Amino acid sequence: MRRKITCLFTMFMIAASSLAARSARATTTVSIFNLSDHSLIADFEDATNDNCIITQTHIQFSESVTQIAGPPIVGPPTTLVTVVYANSCTGDFIEFDGGTTTQTFQIAQDLGSATLAGTAPAFDQDGNSTSVSFNISWTANAPVQSVQQKTVVTRTSSSMTVDRFKFEVRTSDVSGTVSAVIPQLGPPALDLSLFPEGGSIGQNVSGTRTITFKSP
Repeated sequence: MRRKITCLFTMFMIAASSLAARSARATTTVSIFNLSDHSLIADFEDATNDNCIITQTHIQFSESVTQIAGPPIVGPPTTLVTVVYANSCTGDFIEFDGGTTTQTFQIAQDLGSATLAGTAPAFDQDGNSTSVSFNISWTANAPVQSVQQKTVVTRTSSSMTVDRFKFEVRTSDVSGTVSAVIPQLGPPALDLSLFPEGGSIGQNVSGTRTITFKSP
């Protein structure tokens, strides 16, 4: 029995020595991709007293930070605007789309509130232009809704890729002013924000981590 135990101990030591030598020879490289962003969405409606003119306005803001195993790369914060103008008395239906990377904004860490202000040029399909001015506030009206996911995307004998995803959003009340001069009407500027329809404050964090094992 003693001889058998001695043989097992010797085999264990040899295996451990081989594993240690393999670990010493192996090299590991890790590449990481991270993306984090914030988003703001607000919708407004307006109508004239005679109900001839109705407008629908959509404001969407986003900013992102990307990091690939190095210094963070901050993308330009961007505000996109869409204004749909309908005049049932004349039969006009016009959509203006545009955006800007020049704005001021503030988003609370808990997504409880936010502000956004600026002016964005917008154009219709015929090339007519206008400037949409906005000064909007968000106030969350519900708890944070969160989705998290961790998935092993691929696995081989020499590498493994893990994908992570997290999204948080809070529905919000919106208030403030949005205005623009409709070229087909001329001045004065229309108040596009008479009836706030609500919005949201969100943030998204996702990433991919690739671990590659190499042996010389």
